[in-house]
Amino acid sequence: MEIKLLEHVNLRTTNINRLEKWYCQTLGLKNGYRPPFKANGRWLYAGDIPMVHLLDVKKQQICEDPTMEHFAMRCSDLKAFLKKLKEMSIPYRGVRIPELRVFQINITDPDGNNMHLDFPPKEADELGFD
Repeated sequence: MEIKLLEHVNLRTTNINRLEKWYCQTLGLKNGYRPPFKANGRWLYAGDIPMVHLLDVKKQQICEDPTMEHFAMRCSDLKAFLKKLKEMSIPYRGVRIPELRVFQINITDPDGNNMHLDFPPKEADELGFD
């Protein structure tokens, strides 16, 4: 077996409308087809791929030791994404990965889920990031 790519991430939320709006506005995802499961949810697409699945729950489970620390997505157009984060007043932390020089933008959604969006080294170089 060879793993090719992260298929999707499934997030539980007590405020599905807020989280859907955030992911669509911030990451440019689009609400799309979701099979008719019994539980209420949404599938948010990047192109033809349903990357973020949202599950509507009545009560959010709070864990002292969370089971998911973060998820990551490979991206492009760092300049446009930084502009969007500024316009939306979303705080972020940029990090260069040693040796690989991939540039990560670390952000948190309104429910506290951490993610990093990975951009090619050349895009970060062009914007003057060390």
